[in-house]
Amino acid sequence: MDRIRELLENIPESPGVYLMKDKSGRIIYVGKAKVLKNRVRQYFQSPEEKDPKTKTLVSKINTIETIVTETEAEALILENTLIKLHKPRYNILLKDDKTYPYIRITTQELFPKIELTRTIKRDGSRYFGAYTKVSDARKSLEALRKIFPLRTCNRQIKEGDNQRPCLFYHIKLCSAPCAGLISSKDYNEIVKETYRFLEGRQDEVLNEMRKRMEAYAENLEFEKAASIRDKIKSITKITEKQLVLSTKFEDRDLCALVRDEINSLVIVLFVRNGKLMGKNVNFMEKTYNMSDEEVMEVFLTQFYGNGREIPPEILLTHYPASGELIEQWLKSVRGKSVNLSVPVRGDRKKQIDLAVKNAEEEFQKYRINYVSKQEDIETALDKLKEILELPDIPHRIEAYDISNTGNKGMVAGMVVFEDGIKKTSHYRKYEIKSINEQNDYACMQEVLYRRLKRLKEGDEDASFSERPDLILIDGGIGHVHAAEEVFAELGMSIPVAGMAKNDKHRTQRLVNDKIDIELKEEPELHFLIAAIQEEVHRYSLSFHKLKRKKLQKESILDEIEGIGPKRKKALLKKFGSVKRIREATVEELCSVKGISRKLAEKIKESLS
Repeated sequence: MDRIRELLENIPESPGVYLMKDKSGRIIYVGKAKVLKNRVRQYFQSPEEKDPKTKTLVSKINTIETIVTETEAEALILENTLIKLHKPRYNILLKDDKTYPYIRITTQELFPKIELTRTIKRDGSRYFGAYTKVSDARKSLEALRKIFPLRTCNRQIKEGDNQRPCLFYHIKLCSAPCAGLISSKDYNEIVKETYRFLEGRQDEVLNEMRKRMEAYAENLEFEKAASIRDKIKSITKITEKQLVLSTKFEDRDLCALVRDEINSLVIVLFVRNGKLMGKNVNFMEKTYNMSDEEVMEVFLTQFYGNGREIPPEILLTHYPASGELIEQWLKSVRGKSVNLSVPVRGDRKKQIDLAVKNAEEEFQKYRINYVSKQEDIETALDKLKEILELPDIPHRIEAYDISNTGNKGMVAGMVVFEDGIKKTSHYRKYEIKSINEQNDYACMQEVLYRRLKRLKEGDEDASFSERPDLILIDGGIGHVHAAEEVFAELGMSIPVAGMAKNDKHRTQRLVNDKIDIELKEEPELHFLIAAIQEEVHRYSLSFHKLKRKKLQKESILDEIEGIGPKRKKALLKKFGSVKRIREATVEELCSVKGISRKLAEKIKESLS
């Protein structure tokens, strides 16, 4: 406590950001303040009145660092950046639709392409969405390309290029700028029309198309006029399905917050040109110690700090804490003014009521499908902490499994669970490089050494930069001892346990030097360990099958005299697989460039 008092004495009385760290140096909380000293002191005043989460946070604090800023607005931006970078355990993290599909148009290119993406980057592109279903996004993209023939390829295209156009040009889904069949000026007119369509301004697009159609008809260019007529029909058919919320053609977002005693949900309805264009559902867990205004502030900073389009108006169910500060920040990001308001009457109130209705329905689904499962997971994590005598509930669990048949194609899989939930973006695959014989222990040591060495060296890869709270290995006590030798070599101490199976290859025990637990006697823990073991086994096995298939394909063709890399590539390109090469006739094999009749007969003989 003397250490904390000393830290508090040295905290400046300025705007800025404070970072709370635990004994291991990990950042566990990031906050902002108008006056840093006053805000940080509040955590240590009247501890008996604090909620359980804050009490736990304070008990973990070992040191506090501060970053001074000129203004509170700068502190807000820095806080949001640091939360996204470090994902501190005790901050409220927005579980939004980052995995939902968006339509992206690469505006930064001379000839922009249109494509689907699940990630938003600050790369100069324009993003439209999110779509709740990938099938809806694909259908929208297909419909768009029939009306606005934009490219989808990754070619580097310059003005006046003379490349060979692909199939999409011939079926009228691309304007073929690669072949010099359209200028950048004309192509970008199509891009602008696509923007307006995706922004909900279809009436503008239709009016201009009708004018062009009439002009073509007057000039007796009936084929061009008919083409535009068909596009007009397609746009009209699409717009008939859109819900019109306003005849005043506004662009705005509707943000509705609903919550219970523990968790919160914010839904966003996107209104463009008066029409409802889509929705976005966001979960915020364990917000019980926060007011509605604080929840809304956290939501707005994390949601719009992720590169999303910011409209001129955002309607809310609850005005955020530091509302004026949020408006200033949104203005700086958008480059134009942004108005936050909580409507109380009229059309705006009806629109926000619609958002509330949608939010309540989504929250009901969330409570039915997720909360009960989450309670089970939390119980299991508590039990895991108790059994393994861990200092805290394991936030990040990494699991490893070796997969091989003999000494060829030996691989390993690493899967990650955060708070008991799969973190698939952090999964990693390993090919065994230093072991030439079947030795599970040695393979496991190689994989763990490679993974933890990257952690120790400060690798920037998201999966390797985070320290695991617990490592689980598919295997018994021998695998645990092999892992501990790696930890000792690297000078690291990480809790580890083996997930042992029974004769039927089902999860049975959790073992290390301190424990040997029959999981059937711990039902609340069994389901979590079984899920982790099944997932890491599935992941490593799928990689092993892929590797083995590749080796089989390579070995069969490589053993045939006269078949080098070029001829092998030509054969596989022509027939698609070794099986189809085996089934081909000598004459069909001879049709491949570089394959003589004599070599074709040798291939048939070798493969049969």
